[in-house]
Amino acid sequence: MSENRKRYSSSPLYGLKGSGRAQGGGFQVRMDAPRAERPGRRSKRNFVFLQICLTLLLPIVFIVALILGYSEVHWAFVGFSLLALLCMWVGDAFIPQARKTMTLIYTALMMVSVAAALWFTVSVVGPAEDKTATGDSDLSGLFGRNVTSSQVGAFGNSINASTVQNDVKPETTPDSRSHAQDRLERFMSSWMNLDYNAMLEYCSPAWKNAQPNPAQAIFKVRGTQTPTRYEVIYVSGNDADDSRTITMEAMIDRGDGNNPTKYRYEVLMLRVNGQWYVDPASLITATKVVDAGTPTPHYTLMPTNSPDPNLVLYYNPSGGSFYHTEKNCSSTAIKYLPFKGSFRYSEIGNFPDLKPCGKCNAPSR
Repeated sequence: MSENRKRYSSSPLYGLKGSGRAQGGGFQVRMDAPRAERPGRRSKRNFVFLQICLTLLLPIVFIVALILGYSEVHWAFVGFSLLALLCMWVGDAFIPQARKTMTLIYTALMMVSVAAALWFTVSVVGPAEDKTATGDSDLSGLFGRNVTSSQVGAFGNSINASTVQNDVKPETTPDSRSHAQDRLERFMSSWMNLDYNAMLEYCSPAWKNAQPNPAQAIFKVRGTQTPTRYEVIYVSGNDADDSRTITMEAMIDRGDGNNPTKYRYEVLMLRVNGQWYVDPASLITATKVVDAGTPTPHYTLMPTNSPDPNLVLYYNPSGGSFYHTEKNCSSTAIKYLPFKGSFRYSEIGNFPDLKPCGKCNAPSR
């Protein structure tokens, strides 16, 4: 038995014998001390400043760069954004999902800034120039960044020239080819080309101000009529006047499938601030022109008594077919007036091809 006791002296309960017993007869269990924190483990750091930069400061810089339009501000935003993202990943800031989201957002913003800096912005400094010699720095403050002193000088010269022209009263031009006629011809060319906006540029300001819708009003004036050609017959007055009347004949195509018809217009031109304008109201009324070579016959009862043999009759020796009692008969176009040829009634037998004009009651043979 004593041998067996020595054999089992290494059992798990061996050694508890003689150890401190509890007063109640039980065993006391020894508790290990808590393990100390590992010396290599770091506590979680706080990235408040980095968070403010990414969520507040850098977005403000991006918006300011878009508003100002300077390339330097865009490049600064790109640089600071790259630095903030680098600090975020190296410092293991925020949770992984937040880091990925911030990276995607700022990658898109930096791409926009790079594109804007390369193609859509200007430099704060501008091109390297000797601004002291040219004085462009002072002029750019008044006229913009891209204006040079030579351009401003040319602009000043044009202003001075226009001032002198406005102060000098236009000279009298007896020639029918005048500035008023030139403006009317531009108006007619725009009408023939169906450029109605250009027509409005040559209309008088008073007429345009009186119309609720000038574009619609000019459409009512022209209607479906389109001139195919025109000819200025006579220009009254001179460029020193405030108004002139221009007699014009135009071939008008009404768009009804028929041949163009010749009409005569008495166009009123008005001078406003040294510039001539067309009064569209004068284009509403037009007179149909009948060619002198083929007039419409008029049948009129003539008196039974014989005309005076000394009665002077007039005709157009350049192809006219009628004789008239008036030297400026209104049945004939103005360009053929006054008539160059004349004869007495007693000599009517020498002109067998001429017919009496019914407009001025020319006597029959």
